[in-house]
Formats: sequence, structure tokens, C-alpha cells
Amino acid sequence: MTELLILSRAIHFGSCLVLLSVFAVRLLVEPPAADDGRAERRLAGGCLVAAAGSGFLWFWAAAAGMSGSGLLDSLSPRLFQMVLEETAWGEAWMIRCATGVALGLLLCCARRGWSLRVGAVLAAVLVGSLAWLGHAGAGAGARRPLMLAGDVTHLLAAGVWPAGLLPFALLLRRRMKAGALPAAHAAARRFSAMSLVTVGVLAASGLVNAFFLVGSFHALATTDYGRLLIVKVALFAMAVALGARNLLIHKPRLETAPAALDAMARTVWIEVALGTLIVLAVAILGTLPPAAHP
Repeated sequence: MTELLILSRAIHFGSCLVLLSVFAVRLLVEPPAADDGRAERRLAGGCLVAAAGSGFLWFWAAAAGMSGSGLLDSLSPRLFQMVLEETAWGEAWMIRCATGVALGLLLCCARRGWSLRVGAVLAAVLVGSLAWLGHAGAGAGARRPLMLAGDVTHLLAAGVWPAGLLPFALLLRRRMKAGALPAAHAAARRFSAMSLVTVGVLAASGLVNAFFLVGSFHALATTDYGRLLIVKVALFAMAVALGARNLLIHKPRLETAPAALDAMARTVWIEVALGTLIVLAVAILGTLPPAAHP
């Protein structure tokens, strides 16, 4: 059951973050007028379907854990209704389900410019509400609002970078295949600027989360939660280093050396792989007791 919980959490986190990043890249990196946005709608729709399926598996596995029964025994509408109606965790899921349905209808029916902004807001709600399903949502007392604020900020920033690396990589490939090198250069410059700001927000909000969930350097080194957090931070540092390489080496050469765009695209795909490992680490961390409360 633990394996199912981790896998479903990883897929759900990843699909929700990429879903938000599709809107972020479309609004901040690639002008909406550049094309009809069909590719982005397909990616967003696929992410929403993956989020729905993995969300159900996550809810099912967690409900089974709450009831103390096996997976098949816990596949009960009565149990699901009880969890949804009688727990704060379930109430958060109801809000997220309604948001997902609204976003799905928007993707299917709307094609105008305003739908991009509304979709971004709905995707941000879907991502930010993940905080209420984790350790921050289970907090108590005066610390809880601060924990939730830090977690929401961290999640929203992650939905821009590193999650934005995937739609950005697909954008670069599409532009390079079409021979639209000036548009690709411009998108790379805008994405680098956006990433630079986001990395700072991620680092600051991550420190806030660590303060509440780890508590001390001793706990960081001696608990499973702390050691896995170290792995996550190391992966994050590697991704940041690759991004800095793109920013400092490849970006200044974009106008004079077309091969720099190919090198940047290859580096971005490596960052995507590192981002996938970070999401997996986050999924596992959510199943472990915080280091500050072993």
C-alpha cells in the first residue's frame, strides 16, 4: 500500500505542477498570439487526466490507511463519503475536485485569451491546495498558517520552475523544428529571467518549510526525513547549476552561435530528469514523519 501511495502522490504532484507550468510558460515566456496554443492544451489536458487518475489512487490508498483495512476492502463509497465529509483532508479534496472539473470544462470549451488567465488561476488553486494534503495541513496552533503559507509559496514556485522546464523544452523543440530561431532565442531569454526569480522564491520558502519540519541539523542528519531532504536539496542544487550554466554560458551566445540553442535544449532535458527525481523525493517525504516530530 505504501508503494501505491508514493507512486500516486508522485504522479499527482508532477501532473499538477506541469499543468500549472503550461499556463505559466504560455503567459510569461511564449506570447499567446504566437500560435493557437493547441499543443499546450493537449499537454494540459493530459496532465489533468493524469492528476485525476492518480488523485483517485492517492485518496483510495490514504482512505485504506485511515480505516486500517486492505485496498479491496476499503473500496467502499460509504468509506469515501465519510472521509470526504468528516475530515479536513477530505474537504480539501472536494475543493480540488471541483477545481479540476472547472479547469477541464475550460480546456474543452474556451479558446479566447481570457481563458488562459482563468485557467492559470484554477491551476494555481489546484497546486496550492496540495499544501492542505501534506504536513502543513496537518499542523496545529499558530504555526499552521505560517506552514501553509510557506508550503503554498513553495508549490506555486515549483509550478513555474522546475516544472516549467518540460513545456519550455517542448516549446524549444517546436520552434527549432519550424526554423523559428529568433522566437526560440526570445523565449529562452524570458524563461531564464523567470527561472532566476523563481529559484530565489523556492530557496526562501524551502528554508521556511525546513524550519518547521526539520527543526535542527541533528534531525536533518539522523532521521529518514532529514536524509531524504538532503537528497532533494542536492538534486535541486544540480538543477540550479545546470540552469546557471545555460544562463551564463549558452544564453549570451544565442545570437552569435546557433549551436548554443541546441546545447541549451539538451541541458534543459537533463534538468527535466532531475525535476522528476525531485518530485519522487517529495512524494516519499510526504509519507514520512517530519524530522522535527519523529
